[in-house]
Amino acid sequence: MKKSFSRAIAATAVSAVGMAGALVATPTATADPAPQPSARANQLTSSGKLERTGFAYKADVFGTKVLLGGVELRGLKDGYAQQRCTALAGRSVNRESIVSIPDEIVPEGLIDISLTEQSSETYRLGDRTGVRGISTIGAIEVGGGELPGVGPLPKISIKGLTSVADAFNQGGKYGTKQSFGFDGLEIDLTQDNPISDTLEVLLDTLGLTKVVDVLEVTVNQLLTTILEIVRMGLGDTIVIPGLGEIGLGFTKGQAGKDRAISEAYALKISLFEEVAGQPTSLQLGRARTYLGEAGPAGVFRGTATGANLLGDLPLVNLGNLGQRAIPCDGTNGRVVTKKAGDFSLAGGLVEVDGVTYKYMGDHLSNGGAKALIGTTLGAVRVPSLDLEIKGLSSLVKLRRPAHTSRVKRQVETDYLQILHKGQPISLSPGQSHDLGDGNLLQLKKLIQSNRYGVGVDGLALKLANIGILDLATSAGRIFAR
Repeated sequence: MKKSFSRAIAATAVSAVGMAGALVATPTATADPAPQPSARANQLTSSGKLERTGFAYKADVFGTKVLLGGVELRGLKDGYAQQRCTALAGRSVNRESIVSIPDEIVPEGLIDISLTEQSSETYRLGDRTGVRGISTIGAIEVGGGELPGVGPLPKISIKGLTSVADAFNQGGKYGTKQSFGFDGLEIDLTQDNPISDTLEVLLDTLGLTKVVDVLEVTVNQLLTTILEIVRMGLGDTIVIPGLGEIGLGFTKGQAGKDRAISEAYALKISLFEEVAGQPTSLQLGRARTYLGEAGPAGVFRGTATGANLLGDLPLVNLGNLGQRAIPCDGTNGRVVTKKAGDFSLAGGLVEVDGVTYKYMGDHLSNGGAKALIGTTLGAVRVPSLDLEIKGLSSLVKLRRPAHTSRVKRQVETDYLQILHKGQPISLSPGQSHDLGDGNLLQLKKLIQSNRYGVGVDGLALKLANIGILDLATSAGRIFAR
């Protein structure tokens, strides 16, 4: 087994304390519970109850996301407070967690994260309705100590990191409000630590003519430094020799005549490969909210994912690959196509090229709705099995007639060629093929089928002693609430 993959498998050692759903599995594998009034519903709506407002709400909020080689360790996305597309005001999701990243992922003590708290809520008070997401991280430390073969490490310490994103409609006009900040940022340099050009810019911002052991940085000083670094053509991060890079996220708001999107992303930290063992990055404090118009048939829920690996051991979850979703309020019947590129999972265990997604949602004039969502993979290679799959695709088509919640569905899967050890394999939908040594390939595996819609894995590959690799997953629903 490749070293980098064994490191990814070690995500099972994650410890999550005092959490409620802090470590999440694949979104497309979850069920839809009937909506319940939030404990805060009396504070989120004027009536104190869930209210259908004619708007479509969605929020994604998390404290920390870990990526290895550009691929997300989904089992380590902590405190994920997801508000899935809904037409109801008065719903809230709250998550608290403490996440410890195992030594097999990064060296012991390299990343230390304290309690994180995330929340998302839909509200309607007076003439204002919206969806708000808040991410709070108590403290995080990266680096410090001494690493065998590397030596003493610089350390980044951050306290009280908060991000807020609010998309709303007030008096018939869409708007957004977003912000992020932190209580304190310190950079603790080692003795005789080299000074990069960008670190020199920070020293100038702080008014320091010589290096001190600990640099204390405010939000405004960090922003001023990054802007100057960009102006000088030195990139957009502060390079800390012997550790990695730190940069600002962003705040962004888009408000149009029919929707609003608010996003706040506080900080990003990247660790050098010689420090972490492989390219490792952290996204800290991210909140994104979306508000649109719900149709008579409700809202659209749908996701398309190129590949996802769920390990036999709990919480091993790698994937995403630029996952795409149908907007809650649809696309007015327009089919949108997005290319996500090429990816390598688990240190080259699986290589995926030519990931392309398409989706559509449309509210019909008769009160019904229709949607589609699909995934296409140009090629998938699993070198350890000498397996290659070309032109794999899945497509889900949905139609909801007026005056009923039952959705009609059509599922399609296809492939151009499957080669195992150079020999072609022919599969019919639902059929499996034994690849030997406990490895199994299945075409068209239906998932989460209910009255609102359906999902499908184009191919499901059981990897012996590793887990299940789902390829070309497409899932969609038309949901009244």
